[in-house]
Amino acid sequence: MKGNKVNDILNRLHLAMPLKRDCKERPPFIPEGALLRKKRMEIDAPKRKLERDLEMELGDDYVLDLQKYWDLMNASEKYDKVPEVWEGHNIADYIDPLIMKKLEELEKEEELREAAGEYDSEPESEDEEMKEIRQLARQIREKKKLKILESKEKDKQGPRLPRTVKKVERKTLEKEMSDLGIDMTDKHEAHYAVQARRSRSVSKKRKREESEPPTSVTRSRSNSRAPRDVSGLRDTKMVKKAKLIMKHSQKKMNRMGKKGEADRHVFDLKPKHLLAGKRKSGKTDRR
Repeated sequence: MKGNKVNDILNRLHLAMPLKRDCKERPPFIPEGALLRKKRMEIDAPKRKLERDLEMELGDDYVLDLQKYWDLMNASEKYDKVPEVWEGHNIADYIDPLIMKKLEELEKEEELREAAGEYDSEPESEDEEMKEIRQLARQIREKKKLKILESKEKDKQGPRLPRTVKKVERKTLEKEMSDLGIDMTDKHEAHYAVQARRSRSVSKKRKREESEPPTSVTRSRSNSRAPRDVSGLRDTKMVKKAKLIMKHSQKKMNRMGKKGEADRHVFDLKPKHLLAGKRKSGKTDRR
């Protein structure tokens, strides 16, 4: 330091000298990969071929293949095609790295439950009513399968009618139900029987009685239905008056339906009939 103010600044400065804490050596940490890299550089060991080196060697025949670097349990699965979307679901949403571990735990739990006899059924505990229900359900399933096979054998061509259109006879329905083992003794009070009686009891529309053919022309005209714009009017004079009143009432509506100042209009900023022509001597405000 130079200058007259050295003595003034020296008392503000402090030089710290760190003392050794203990006798333990603390060498600098160098990663193992860096040491190996340095060693290869010194020995000139053959380097691993990079994709760039392969590209330079093969030229136009080079194809980038990153799947060969995939680390899989089974090496033969490296080139299997993995679908991104399957049946409308994203495959990535269902990938679980712990799936095999969870599966083993579930299998162990199932084995313990089977050993404990949790799934052992007790046929003796079922009563007669439950056995009948099971037998009836079995018969219904078998009947349903037979119906499906019969419909397939028919091989009908053309559109199929919905079930609501098809009519089933009462005798056929009762026979099928009795074959399945359903008690049809009190069938007169069943829902379908009540509905059939109710539909028959509804009174039908009374038909118009056939009258004798009209003898005169005026009589035949009077029987025909009048137009809607004439019905309810006394004579032709009243018809004309009604049409006149209708026109007068529509005047305001027609007037309001015309173009107004707010409607779209493309303005001609330079009209041809005003701006065309030669400009001679004189004023240019008129042409």
